[in-house]
Amino acid sequence: MAREVVAREPSRQRSRRRARWMLVLVLVLSATALALSDAPVALLDVEDPLESADAALVMTGDPGFERTKAAARLVREGKARLLVLTGGEPWPGDSAASLRDRALREGVPSERIRLEDRSTDTRESLVNVGPLLREEGIRTLILVTSPSHQRRAFLAARRALPGLRIVNRPVRTRPWPPVRPWWRDAATRRVVLREYAKLAYYGLRGWI
Repeated sequence: MAREVVAREPSRQRSRRRARWMLVLVLVLSATALALSDAPVALLDVEDPLESADAALVMTGDPGFERTKAAARLVREGKARLLVLTGGEPWPGDSAASLRDRALREGVPSERIRLEDRSTDTRESLVNVGPLLREEGIRTLILVTSPSHQRRAFLAARRALPGLRIVNRPVRTRPWPPVRPWWRDAATRRVVLREYAKLAYYGLRGWI
């Protein structure tokens, strides 16, 4: 009897090891399939039905002024009462002043524009703009940024601006991702992987 127990034990251990390796293999294959699908890109891109709001907020980092032009159109069409522009870097597209110049050229009256001109990143933009929004009595905010940036910006806005209703409005001036599958394009790979790294960092800091 003792010999039978000893003989069965190694067999059970081998079976358990095989089961563990099979589970690891399934998990690795599933993670690989998920990563190679459009799911990682789709998770970053979040959009809500458009509704009227107190203000449209343009996130800093708009070198092509695409976010500014889209938000300016919302103001002109009566979807937002105010246009709030952020950015404290000195160069065009990253300074609130340069975004304001573009918004004026897009037909937004100067009295409808508000600036936050000290921030250098997403977190700072949202924290710094809080007092301005409260002073203006903003309760509903259209958040305008790029599709790849929308998820992080939304999560950070929800944490930094509690009590506000956030309407996500990514700017779609070109297809996103520009190439499918997304991982075939080097530039898109960099954008997606960088965003996930920043999401992880924001999560560790408690910013989302």
